[in-house]
Amino acid sequence: MKKERLIEIEILRGLAFLAVVFQHVMAGLFYKPEVGPFSIVAGTTFLGLTRFAVPLFVFISGVVLFYNYQHKVNYKAFLQKRFVQIFVPYFFWTVFYYAWVSFLSGFAASTLLQEIKKMAAFSFTGTASYHLWFIVMLIPFYFLFPLFQRLLSSQRGFRGNAIILAVAFVLNFGLVYALSKGMLNTPNPHFAFFVKYLDRNFIFWVFYFLLGGFAGLYYEKWKLFVRKAFLPSLVLLGVCVYIICSDIVAVMGSVMEDHYIRSAGITGPLQPFMMLTILLQLIVIFALAEKLTAFKSAATDMLHTFGKYSFGAYLTHAFVLHYTNNFVSFYLHSAHVFIQLFVSFVACSLLSLGACVLLSRTELSFGEVTVGKV
Repeated sequence: MKKERLIEIEILRGLAFLAVVFQHVMAGLFYKPEVGPFSIVAGTTFLGLTRFAVPLFVFISGVVLFYNYQHKVNYKAFLQKRFVQIFVPYFFWTVFYYAWVSFLSGFAASTLLQEIKKMAAFSFTGTASYHLWFIVMLIPFYFLFPLFQRLLSSQRGFRGNAIILAVAFVLNFGLVYALSKGMLNTPNPHFAFFVKYLDRNFIFWVFYFLLGGFAGLYYEKWKLFVRKAFLPSLVLLGVCVYIICSDIVAVMGSVMEDHYIRSAGITGPLQPFMMLTILLQLIVIFALAEKLTAFKSAATDMLHTFGKYSFGAYLTHAFVLHYTNNFVSFYLHSAHVFIQLFVSFVACSLLSLGACVLLSRTELSFGEVTVGKV
């Protein structure tokens, strides 16, 4: 029997995509020489408020998978479907970004074997472009989904699954704490590769996936919980934002070379306090998404459209953002920096969406290769 569609999910995907674009647009703020201290503090705070984007995408993946697959999956068919929908478009854009960046920076002479090795390394690490790391982090959740089904099972019961989720939170929080304190660094050269790419290790994001899985298994109970927890979570979130903003002001008052790198130490999603903040954000954002689905509006329809095409738009947006940033820097250089960022954000979001829509409507095989099945 076909499952009832989760109408909130597309809204959540749309919000997550826009938050990602906002983050990447805002990152450019830190490298503009004319930006003053107030703009830096405000920009860093806004950046912190959108750090929920990646955890939300992971949460959504958990919701959808556990909602649709509450019993044993046909593993081969399951992986084949994800290979076509996720890995093939990811590999296409890995090749595209490698070729594009090489074109911008100049092609270096190399052999075919060297190029194949480069593409293999880029595909494995998600380093062909700054945003592709997320796909590398997400893929293991699909490979290991049967294992996650053993952790969270509808046969175990609500209480048993809640205990497992609580344990996952404690373990995940401990890992994030250890990472933030440099306890996972090692001088051993054999582990240097793994230390370098710790941020895209799925282990640090497992709690968000299991939280989504828990919500997917008990969707109506989850929605009831979110409605009750909305106001308390909103109040606590306000306290968190105040603390984050205070920390940002303190840090920005010190001498440093790179504001963005320093700000990541406060607002990065793999920071212990931010993990608590993001958990509150997920509750608040889900509640808002549910409210948005209750009535029809142009904004809701637009968010739904962004959500529908979010995967392809995500893959596309880094390319588009390069040119929207160049455009505003050239034509709006005399405008206030936040006006420049706003124009670039809107233009990048809409153009990425438009490009994804066009690609998805091309010949079926090419559309699925570039942006997945819509």
